Amino acid sequence: MDAPAPEPPVHPNTEMGPGSATKACPACGFVQEDWARICPRCEYLWPDPNQDPDGSQARLAQFQDQLAAKAPFPALTLGIICANAAIYLAMLLTGVHFLEPRVADLLTWGANLGSATTAGQWWRLFTCTFLHIGLIHILFNMYVLWDIGRFMERLLGAAGFATVYVLAGLAGSIASMWWNPYMVSAGASGAIFGLYGCLLGYLLAGARDIPGDVAKNLQKNALVFLGYNLLWGLTHRGLDMAGHLGGLLGGLACGFVMARRLQAHGLEARPRVHAQVLAFGLALLALAAALRPKTVDLQQELRRFSDMEDRVQTRYSQALQRARSGGLSDSEFAILMDAEVIQPWHSARLRLEGIHGVPKDQARLLARIEQYADLREQAWTKLAEALRLRDLDGIQQANALHAEADLHAKNLQH
Repeated sequence: MDAPAPEPPVHPNTEMGPGSATKACPACGFVQEDWARICPRCEYLWPDPNQDPDGSQARLAQFQDQLAAKAPFPALTLGIICANAAIYLAMLLTGVHFLEPRVADLLTWGANLGSATTAGQWWRLFTCTFLHIGLIHILFNMYVLWDIGRFMERLLGAAGFATVYVLAGLAGSIASMWWNPYMVSAGASGAIFGLYGCLLGYLLAGARDIPGDVAKNLQKNALVFLGYNLLWGLTHRGLDMAGHLGGLLGGLACGFVMARRLQAHGLEARPRVHAQVLAFGLALLALAAALRPKTVDLQQELRRFSDMEDRVQTRYSQALQRARSGGLSDSEFAILMDAEVIQPWHSARLRLEGIHGVPKDQARLLARIEQYADLREQAWTKLAEALRLRDLDGIQQANALHAEADLHAKNLQH
């Protein structure tokens, strides 16, 4: 008998009968029916040829599903969202407006302000990242955090995610303090930008745990988000772009360093790498914060000047009454004015002139107050000099300067 002829091998798209075309999985080689969308052996997801011809979106979705399978519940991301929501609700319960909170309320709850932060309230750099300026602000930030946070927590692990979130948030706060020291800033935007920056840094470093085409899609999506939001920020006033960029750069550095260190030492070194990045990042940020010169609190300085003005004016009025009643001679009146009126006034005026770097509107106000202070000092100095010389014309000139100073003071109240 003749031996039976061998059966021909099965190839992709070989007709086995009506409706029985097959294809080989490009991931594992398993031959399956042509209509199959998921490989039964390796769970490779076949792309839709009409919507995703190169299969990149399908592989991105599959990669995300694989991450979700390893860490199905992003507890830390959800915890941060709940913390932000709880603080916002607590603010509402204490009477803070739900859409447009007052600056005083934001500062009470821990917002970042250069003059307050550099005065020793460094905790504001952290607390401001959990504080939001109205309902729209928190809804948008929490939506974006839920989207990127889940992915990054699964990619980096909870410890790595926490490291990036904290460092990026602090980097954004410190950048805001340096660039906009007189702006009240709050929100999780810096930390959120940092998560996107971390993803870019992780991809730029050539992380081996992300397939190439998946990495390209992730990079494109991150750049689209960042580009749109940065463009929006640059074309709309009132947004703290320094905080956004500071968080972005902080996260970018974290992601790049983490990926490079993990490439060198393997994924089992994750806890050590995260601890090293956190320690070095905190030290670097502490140095950046410490190098920031103390920001002048103009309101506090003006209150100080106003208190001094009340004291000096009271002493001058009392001395003038004594001189008019004959209790002081002209020379004694002049000596008393030098010691108790002109000298403290001169010191206070020089302190005001030493204030620099305030915003333009505050600088204009400060210039007007300095002009008033200078006129008042000229009037008192002229009066003391005229009293010593018994110069009536000099006394009249001093009175004219006082009248001009009074007019400036009246204009300052409007």
